Amino acid sequence: MMRTLALVVAVMIASGAPVARAATGQAGTSGAQFLKIGAGARAAAMAEAYAATADDPYALYYNPAGITRLSDPQVAAAHTAYFQGTNYEVVAFGYPLRGGRSPEGSKDVLGFSLYNLSVSDIERRTGDTSQPAGYFGAGDYSYNLSYAHRFDRSLSAGLSGKFIHQTIDTFSSSAYALDAGLQWMPRPQARRPLTVAAVLKNVGTRPKFAGQESDPLPTALVLGLGAPIYKNISAELDVAKYRDTDLNFMFGGEYRHAFNEGATGAFRLGYSTARRDSPGFNGVSLGAGIRFHRATFDFAWVPFGDLGNTFRYSLQIRFAGGTGSNEPKAAAPTPAAAAATPPQAEAVPAQAPAQAPAQ
Repeated sequence: MMRTLALVVAVMIASGAPVARAATGQAGTSGAQFLKIGAGARAAAMAEAYAATADDPYALYYNPAGITRLSDPQVAAAHTAYFQGTNYEVVAFGYPLRGGRSPEGSKDVLGFSLYNLSVSDIERRTGDTSQPAGYFGAGDYSYNLSYAHRFDRSLSAGLSGKFIHQTIDTFSSSAYALDAGLQWMPRPQARRPLTVAAVLKNVGTRPKFAGQESDPLPTALVLGLGAPIYKNISAELDVAKYRDTDLNFMFGGEYRHAFNEGATGAFRLGYSTARRDSPGFNGVSLGAGIRFHRATFDFAWVPFGDLGNTFRYSLQIRFAGGTGSNEPKAAAPTPAAAAATPPQAEAVPAQAPAQAPAQ
C-alpha cells in the first residue's frame, strides 16, 4: 500500500497535478515536471526566489549566469525527502577558469549538474492477489552542462544544455533542452546594489515514450529582483510563468550573522503562490544554514498542505585555488572619500652613517 501511494505521488509530480503548481487550463499538459522542483536548501527556504541572488553551484539550476560569482571551484549536493519514499537528489559543480578570477567572481566559469527524482520497489500487480507479481522503479534524470561569462562588473550571462532521461519499468524517454540566464547589476558601486535577473528555462524537444511523443517540456520565464535591504538582511522577489501554470510570485529573505572570521549562520524564510490551490497549510517555507570555513550546510522545511511536509538538506564545499570566496565583499571607497584621505608622507631612503676620515 505504501509503495502504491508512492507511485501515485510520483505520477502526480510527473504529471503536473495541482499539488505541485497553481493550475490553469493548461494543467497537466507538460511532461518532465521534475524540472520544476528546484535545487539547494538555501533557495528552497526562500521559496525558490533565487534567480537574482544565485551565487553558488545551485545557480546552475536557478540562473546559470550566477556561477560567474564563484571565485573558487565549488561542489554542492542536495537531498529532498518527499512523500512515501520519493527522493530527489541534486549534484552541482562549478569551476572558474584560470586567468579570469577575482574576489568579486570570475570571468568564465564551467558547470555540471545532475537532477534525479526516483521511486523504487513499486509493486507490480496483474490481478487481485495478496502478493505482488514483482517490483519496478521509476526515475527522472537531467544531465546539464553549463557555461557562463561575465562581461563586466554589471552584466553576466549563462547557458545550460540539458539531456533529460525518464524511465518507468522497462519504458524510457529522452529529450534535449536549453536554459539561458542574465544577471544585471545597474549600479554595482552602490551601497545596496540591486540585481535584476531574467531566465528562460526548459526550451527543447518533447520526450518520447515507446516512440510516441509525449507532452512538451515545462518551458518557463522567470524574472527576479534581489538586493541587500538592511545591514545583514537581503531579499528577493521573483515572478515565474510556466507554460502550464498561472503567474506565480515568490518572495524570500535571508539574514546572516557572522560568529567569527570562520563561521557564519543564516536564517531564511519565504512565501510562494505556486501551491495556492492545494488544500492545507502551504506556501510558506523556512530554513537555516551554517558556513564553517570552506563548508556550508543548509536546511529547509517546505510544507505541501494535506500531503505533508518535505525537507531539503544541502552541502556545499569550496576548494582552495582561487582568489577568494563568494562571500559579500566590502565596497570600494568612493572618489570623495578617497580625496578626503590625507596623503601619506613619502618614505625617505635611509642613509648610511658617515664614516670618520682616515688618519
